[in-house]
Amino acid sequence: MKLEIDQQRLRSEIETLAAISDAEPPAVTRIVFTPTDLKARAWMIARCQEAGLAVRQDAIGNIFARWSGADPAAPAVGTGSHIDAIPNAGKYDGVVGVLGGLEAIRALQRGGFRAKNSIELLIFATEEPTRFGIGCLGSRLLSGTLSADAAGKLKDGDGETVDEVRRKAGFNGNLQDVKLAKGYYKGFVELHIEQGPLLERARTSLGIVKASQRRRAFAFR
Repeated sequence: MKLEIDQQRLRSEIETLAAISDAEPPAVTRIVFTPTDLKARAWMIARCQEAGLAVRQDAIGNIFARWSGADPAAPAVGTGSHIDAIPNAGKYDGVVGVLGGLEAIRALQRGGFRAKNSIELLIFATEEPTRFGIGCLGSRLLSGTLSADAAGKLKDGDGETVDEVRRKAGFNGNLQDVKLAKGYYKGFVELHIEQGPLLERARTSLGIVKASQRRRAFAFR
């Protein structure tokens, strides 16, 4: 099986997504549940559907795009990241993991590969702490490390709650249903840019993360 990445297409898609922004280029601003964020989501969903992936969104806005395997009942193999962006962010943070994951699936498709396990691209919602003062909201709810009741009551700078804002954006499901069942994923891998100097200093193009630092976010208003 020969696998080839369409680099030109991938670069073009990264540039196109970067242009969906509330900041002037080259900066990117996409605050969750704003019209710009919703436009970026719709564009991303269209790309997934073009690849023949089955797309669904949950109550907090996590996007799941699945390429069904030979055994649809088997746990999926997941990949992905986020597309929301703090004010004046870069165009690669999160996006590389999302569009890179999608291109990896398309490369497998072009190569004639058919997996036993489904492969699912997951686009986490509300990864950045910009609007509600807490990061990784979508993944916290997926993992059950934050209760649906507590999440729904979080407020933005205008005093609107997560529940109010998400419903205005069209996400009307129950937050209690966001948590994934145990064993939903067989494994998960995220492609991400390096946010430090180590690989660059070593002149190494790729590294594998073996441990991560636990994060804690504080909001000051």
